[in-house]
Amino acid sequence: MTFSIRRCALATLVLTAAASPAAFAQSDQATDWPTRTVTLVVPFPAGGLSDVIGRQLAVLLQKELGQTVIIDNKAGAATAIGATFVARAPKDGYTLLLSSGSTFTVLPHLNSKVGYKLTDFDPVAMVCVAPYVFVVKKDFPAQTLSEFVTYAKNNPGKINNATTGQGSMVHLLGELVASSLGIEMTQVHYRGSSPLMVDMFSGIVDTTEDTMGSALPNIQSGKYRPLAMMTDKRQSVLPEVPTFKELGYPSVIGETLYAVFAPAGAPKPIIDKLNATLRKITTSADYGQSTRKLGNEPKSSTPEELRDLTLQQSRQMRDLIGRLNLKTE
Repeated sequence: MTFSIRRCALATLVLTAAASPAAFAQSDQATDWPTRTVTLVVPFPAGGLSDVIGRQLAVLLQKELGQTVIIDNKAGAATAIGATFVARAPKDGYTLLLSSGSTFTVLPHLNSKVGYKLTDFDPVAMVCVAPYVFVVKKDFPAQTLSEFVTYAKNNPGKINNATTGQGSMVHLLGELVASSLGIEMTQVHYRGSSPLMVDMFSGIVDTTEDTMGSALPNIQSGKYRPLAMMTDKRQSVLPEVPTFKELGYPSVIGETLYAVFAPAGAPKPIIDKLNATLRKITTSADYGQSTRKLGNEPKSSTPEELRDLTLQQSRQMRDLIGRLNLKTE
């Protein structure tokens, strides 16, 4: 009996010794990481909402991780340039992507030659959601969504809806609004939000779908008016604005999910550490307050929840793109 116990103990010791180098290596990866600067790639120009979200995260991550976290703006090709760069980066957790919803849910369905796919990335965590609001120019004759529908049906083809480019999220949401309301709107494509805003303010175009963070100051200053929120429920920053859902159009939901992804194959202990750090940040009261001031809603998740939601939204956008027979120019 004593001999058997000693043999079992010896076998356990040998197995532990054999397994421990890999176990320690895995543990050390998370314990030691990061030992140098971490880069968060934002696939948009500096100064916009996505850049603001990224810089806010960089400051908080740097505080939590004890290492410098820098922003690298790699704008262009509807986020494809930045996403492709991260997909091909070293798989060590030092290069990360701040994605917007369209990165994985829209662009791959419009451009089969895009240089990345979702499986090129490991999901880390959601950070926030940017809800959209449907707005009209300041002197548009309709004051409510019901009045807008009546006006549109009495003036078919005369409403110009501004988008940030063919195949953009704003374009898709514009098509969704028109088809759901049963009206005609001419989609006018701009190269980005700046020229779009100029023409909205001057009354050259009639409507657009804007993120709350971008729309809020323009609504508050009277540069244009909100008719309906593209959210599941009313927003605290604009409590008087009804949702499409409560007005009888439950399918009109528009939001951009912001999340952090790493190149596929990054060490799992690092992904787990990053997820825990981001969840600590995004569930804090300070982050919630600062995020809502931007017009966004804080969001937290496990990597698995992020993957599932991304796939779900991707299927929804694929079906919408197919139904509308949309193609890039």
